[in-house]
Parts: sequence; C-alpha cells; structure tokens
Amino acid sequence: MSPLADWVACGVVIMLCEAYAIHEENLRRRFTDYGEMFRDRMVLAGLITGADYVQALRRRRELIDELDRAMEDLDLLLTAAAPTEAPPIDAVGKFATFERPLLTMPFNVTGSPAMSVCCGYTDSGLPLSFQIVGTRFDDATVLRLAHAYEQATPWRDRRPAL
Repeated sequence: MSPLADWVACGVVIMLCEAYAIHEENLRRRFTDYGEMFRDRMVLAGLITGADYVQALRRRRELIDELDRAMEDLDLLLTAAAPTEAPPIDAVGKFATFERPLLTMPFNVTGSPAMSVCCGYTDSGLPLSFQIVGTRFDDATVLRLAHAYEQATPWRDRRPAL
C-alpha cells in the first residue's frame, strides 16, 4: 500500500479545493463572517491550482484501484481511527489537518464505507476508537459489524465527562 502521506495529500487537496469552490463567492463578499480557522484554511485552498486538483483526482483513481486490489479477499478491515485520544478543542491548531496523521483519510479518498466505533476510554476519560472499513458499496456489512460490536461491549452506555 502507498504511504499514508500519499493518501492524506490526495484527500486534503481534493477537500480544500472543493470546499473553496463551494464557499468562494461568499468568501469574496463576506470574508469576515467566517471564523478565523476556516478563513485561513480557505485562503490556503485558494492557492491550489486547477492542475493540482486534476492531479489529485488522477491519484485518487490509482489509490482506489490499490485499495480494491488489497481488499479483494477481504470483507472488512479494522484499523485505528486516530493516532491518539482527541485533543481538547482549544488545543486544535488551525492547520491540524497537516499536523496529525489522518487515519480516516484513505477511506474518504476511496469512498469506502468506514465507521469509527468506541473501543474504550483513556485514563483521562476520553474515548478511543477503531474504524471498521468495508469494500466499496458494502455499507451494510460495516453497519452490521459495528452494531454487533456495540451490543457486545459496554462502551455505548458510557459518555465522557465534559
């Protein structure tokens, strides 16, 4: 499989370009109505060229084929959903997308059904999760496994103290 950085770069370019395209008119007319974090991300997105976007779309097709081949004999894949516990909201930087590995991005890029499921809590009481990934268009299998796991474990009944 390609390195995670390849999946993230592809996904982030597509995500930023498409978000900018959706908000471009309002950003031009009402820039200060947006929050600082979003505005700064969109300023960065405005610097991505059409050629960059097309290259990301081409790479996306290659990554889809790569994952399809890797999962040919698999129904599901279980992976970590995040590298660590979630940080407090005030500790999230405006460019956090570039600061932490995005373990969910490969499946955003491919359109594969994926679901994060709580699998316990840290000593500080924050939830931990893994993700269940299915083959493309097989959302039902992902949902069935997530439901079965949640029925068999106590995590769904607990909420973090906020």
